[in-house]
Amino acid sequence: MALPSGMSACSMCVEVMAGGTTWTDYSDYISVLEPPTQTREIGSAYVLGEDTALLGSGRLAPVGVTVRGVYTDATADPGYAIMSEFQTACGDMVAVRWAPAGCTTAHRSFRTSTTASEVSSFQYVGGDAASADVLMWEAEITSPDITEAAYS
Repeated sequence: MALPSGMSACSMCVEVMAGGTTWTDYSDYISVLEPPTQTREIGSAYVLGEDTALLGSGRLAPVGVTVRGVYTDATADPGYAIMSEFQTACGDMVAVRWAPAGCTTAHRSFRTSTTASEVSSFQYVGGDAASADVLMWEAEITSPDITEAAYS
C-alpha cells in the first residue's frame, strides 16, 4: 500500500468573518492558527457491584481558536478587523475558517460558528528594541463548536 501524500502549511488558507456575512482571505497576514481540542463533558459514578465506572455523556464544551498575524498598521489588516469587533460594546461576532489544502471548492475546511463566535482575548502589538522579530498581534476566537465541511 502506498503512503498518502502529506500536506504542509504552504497551501493552508485562513479566512475571517468579522461582524458580517462575508469571508475575507487573510492567508497572507496570518502566520499561526492553533486549532482547538474539543472536549465533551463526561460524568462517572461507581456502583458497589462493579469494578468499573458507569459513564454519562454530556454536552460539548466551547472551544478557542488562536490566530496570530503580522501587524501592518493598515485597516486591511485582519488584526485591525478583529480588534475592532473585540472593542465593540459587548463584542461582535468574529468567525474563522481554515482549509488545510487551500481555499478551493471541495477541499475540507473547518470553521467556528458564524452566528455565535466571539473574540475572547486580543493581544495588542508590542515590541522589544533588542529584537529583529516581526511585530505580531494575537486573538482567541471562542465558539460553541467547530464545523467540518467541504470548502465552498
